[in-house]
Amino acid sequence: PPLSFISQYPSPSWQRASNMVEACASPCGGPFRSRPRTYQGTQSKTLTVGWDKLGTRVATGGADASGGTAIIWRTTETHCQRESTLKGHKQGVEHLCWDPNNANMLCTVSGDASVRLWDVRSRAAVHNLTISGKNRNVAWRPDSSAMAVSNDKDVISFIDVKTFKVVDKLNRGKAVNEMTWDKTGEMFLVTTGTGIVEVMSYPELGTPINQLKAHMSSACCIAVDSTGQHFATGGTDALVSLWDAESFCCLNSFAKLDSPVKSLGFDHCGKYLAYTSEDCVLSFVEVATGALVHEEVTKSPLQHLAWSPTRPAIAYVGDVEKGKEVLSIYKLEAS
Repeated sequence: PPLSFISQYPSPSWQRASNMVEACASPCGGPFRSRPRTYQGTQSKTLTVGWDKLGTRVATGGADASGGTAIIWRTTETHCQRESTLKGHKQGVEHLCWDPNNANMLCTVSGDASVRLWDVRSRAAVHNLTISGKNRNVAWRPDSSAMAVSNDKDVISFIDVKTFKVVDKLNRGKAVNEMTWDKTGEMFLVTTGTGIVEVMSYPELGTPINQLKAHMSSACCIAVDSTGQHFATGGTDALVSLWDAESFCCLNSFAKLDSPVKSLGFDHCGKYLAYTSEDCVLSFVEVATGALVHEEVTKSPLQHLAWSPTRPAIAYVGDVEKGKEVLSIYKLEAS
C-alpha cells in the first residue's frame, strides 16, 4: 500500500552523489544521431502539443490574431503536414489532450474559460463547456470516463465525459499546476505551488493519501510513463525528479538546469525521459541508469513537449526558424 505522507525533498543528503546527473552530454550518436525536422505553419504563439493514441496525428495549440486555435498535423515516419485548424476559442489554447482511447477526439482548454471537445474528422466542437476562471491545464483519465481541468483560481473541475458536465470540484487552498492520473486511474496526482505533489484516491478525492515534497519551490509539471512504474516531476527549482509509482520514493534527481522546468515526458516504452526549461536545451536521460545521454540545443526556450505513444519520436513547440515558431519532431534512430 502507499506510504502515508512521505515528506522529504529529493536531495543529495539521502542519495549517493553519483545519482545526481551533472555530467556533460555525450557526443551526438546512437539513437540521437539524427536531426530534428521542423515544420512551419503553427500558431503565432504556440503553447502546447500532443499526439493522438495511434501516433498518426499531432495537435498544436496556441493563439493567432483571430483567437485560440488547435492545428492538426498528419504524421508518418518520414513526413508531417498540416491537416486542419480547429477554431472557436476567443483566447489562446493553453493546453490540449487527446482521448487516450479514441484517436479522433481532442480536448482543448483556453483562457476564455471554455473547454471544448472536438471530433477532428469533422473539425467541429461536439461539446463546449464554460468553467469560471481562465483554464490552464487538462488531463484525461486513462479509461476516458473523466477529464480534469484546472484554472487560474486554483480550482480543479472534474468533467464526466458522457454528459460533459462538471461532477466534482477540488480546491486545496493552494496554487495548482499540472495534474495527472496514474495508469490505473485510481490515483490522482497534483503538482502545487508549495513544491508538494499531492496524491489522492479517485474518485473519492478528499484528504491526500500521500504528500510528496518533490521540490523546494513550485512543482510545475508531471508525467507518468507508459508502464505505470515511474512518474517524473519538474519544478521552478530547476530540478527534475524521478519517482517510483508504487512506493512513492524518489529514485533519482537531475539537476543540470539553470531555470524552471517547463515540460517533461517519457518515451513510448519508458526508456527515456525528456525535459526542457528556459535554458534553450532539450535534455534526454536514460531512466534505468540516470545517465544524461543527449542535449538538443534550441534557438528559443521551448514551451511544451510530447512523445509519440507508438514510436521513438518527440514533438516540441516554442523553437523558431526564420523568425517564426515551428513544430519540431525529433525521431530517434535504431541503435
